[in-house]
Amino acid sequence: MSNSHLFTVWGISLVIAAIVVLIAAVLLIAILLVARSILKHGAEGLQALEKIADDTGVIWALAETNRLAEEILAATESIGSRGGRIVEGLHASHTDS
Repeated sequence: MSNSHLFTVWGISLVIAAIVVLIAAVLLIAILLVARSILKHGAEGLQALEKIADDTGVIWALAETNRLAEEILAATESIGSRGGRIVEGLHASHTDS
């Protein structure tokens, strides 16, 4: 094998290696850009979810509001029942006199 043939093979190998390195670099840059895009969209999604959580906090408090309303209703019904008995008692004592 002559020196010129050896340099030709070496040059072709060097060009092929450079092409492989360039392709790998392009792929790594593309992966980096996609990862940054995913990070950006993930952060935007997280902000949206936090806003949704803040906006729906009232809905979770609604269960407590309903429970308190049921307690108030029960107390009101109890007051109404006792008030009715008082009225009946007063009415009965008034008609007896």
